[in-house]
Amino acid sequence: MLIVDDQKLFAESLAGILTSLGEGAVAEVRIACTGEAALEIVPRFHPDVVLLDIFMPGMGGLEALRHLKGVNPGLKVLMLTTFGYDSYVKEAVAGGASGYLLKDTTPQEVWSAIRAVLNGQTVLSPAVVESLSGRPRTALGTRSLVPPWFSLLSEKEKRILLLISKGMSNEEIADQLNLGKNTIRNYVSALYEKVGVKDRFGAIRVGIEAQIHTLVLE
Repeated sequence: MLIVDDQKLFAESLAGILTSLGEGAVAEVRIACTGEAALEIVPRFHPDVVLLDIFMPGMGGLEALRHLKGVNPGLKVLMLTTFGYDSYVKEAVAGGASGYLLKDTTPQEVWSAIRAVLNGQTVLSPAVVESLSGRPRTALGTRSLVPPWFSLLSEKEKRILLLISKGMSNEEIADQLNLGKNTIRNYVSALYEKVGVKDRFGAIRVGIEAQIHTLVLE
């Protein structure tokens, strides 16, 4: 694991906590304080996941993300930053980030997010989920037109899309619906095809744009 953050005390504290939470699952944690340093360390250290801040001296996290993914498209990068602005989230998504967390996320949630992205999932802080919709919310109590794909979904798929749009991982959805993780994975794959998206970010976006929370009873 590589933590890239110019606040060295924060990075060292997080490294210690994650190592403790990992209970032996974290073999080694490296720390870099700039994007340039991260680009030097990754080819030599080969981390399984990179936690990357946005604002750092010199090369920022979003630029570093583009370089890292350009060299190693399969590298798992989890943005961990103070800022959840719409433009930053979208640029991180476009750059290939596997997740976007805010620094007020608890260490336990960060550890869960790391495990999720290593399992091929996408993780977002709830506070930044809505920014992926690309347009402002309508007034409270109003509903957008029901999209044509909605009628194609089973009741279970509708419920799963609602939970995805809230930023929940497959594991969290499985726990809430009392279903196996493999079952949820199959539902999600079918759901992607029906709504016309390729990944979790796309599902979150269409769910928010359709105001799925108004179409599916909690």
